[in-house]
Amino acid sequence: MRSLITKGRLIAATVGIILLLPVFLAGARQGYNFRHTDGENRANGWWIEKKTRYYESAEIMKKRINLKHNHI
Repeated sequence: MRSLITKGRLIAATVGIILLLPVFLAGARQGYNFRHTDGENRANGWWIEKKTRYYESAEIMKKRINLKHNHI
């Protein structure tokens, strides 16, 4: 009866794993960079939206006009 694990199969599996490892690492790095950029853009968008709402609200505009902050 022949063994299920042979020297040839073990070498082929090792070579296959070694060849797939860089592909996996490149994909993981690309995925990380994509998600990092996406998160950064969302955070920047949220911050800009927050500041826009603050500076464009009617109460703030009235307050700035009354305190003469809009005058040069």
